[in-house]
Amino acid sequence: MMSDGICRDYFESAENCVISRKRALYELETHNLSDPEDIADFYRELGDLDIYRAQDVLRWLGY
Repeated sequence: MMSDGICRDYFESAENCVISRKRALYELETHNLSDPEDIADFYRELGDLDIYRAQDVLRWLGY
């Protein structure tokens, strides 16, 4: 398990970065959140977009 400092550094490193929809869905999959219900929740909360702010995705994942 990562320490709080490492999580915070990881989150901060994503500042001003964007990721593609494909990468966002890959991140959901790597966090075991690839069920249709999980993806529907993700789209409902962050929108069905072509690109996402990386920090928004990390925040949604709980970082």
